[in-house]
Amino acid sequence: MKIRIAVAAACIAVTVSCSPKKQASTLPAPGAVIAHVEEPVVEDTLNKFVFKATLKADSLVEKGVYDLTAEWGYNKAESKFTMPKGGEQFVPLLRKGKDPYTFIVGFKTDKDTTFYDYLSIVGIKGYLKVRYLKSYSFE
Repeated sequence: MKIRIAVAAACIAVTVSCSPKKQASTLPAPGAVIAHVEEPVVEDTLNKFVFKATLKADSLVEKGVYDLTAEWGYNKAESKFTMPKGGEQFVPLLRKGKDPYTFIVGFKTDKDTTFYDYLSIVGIKGYLKVRYLKSYSFE
């Protein structure tokens, strides 16, 4: 009986050590630029201003924290945001919004190709505004 238990324990140990492990996280490295978008401010022909936004991975990226920088000409705003609860592994995306001088931060899930709107970044004549659009939870 003791031999059977020892053999069974050895088989389990070999099976566990040879079984495939979870892949390493695909989260970006802290400080890495995730996305960048920009568009010229067409009303400003003199200064050639640009409205732009940049997403970077924060030092707490494993907790879903990202840095956001928005610029309108000489005006610059910096902020941080956290991905939805249970969705910390989703990497944010950045796209142009429907309205002028609007960018949308969103994400896609592993099993779906839908772009989920999360934050909006709006620039109007030097005024920068960042706000949450929707709330999500994946728990």
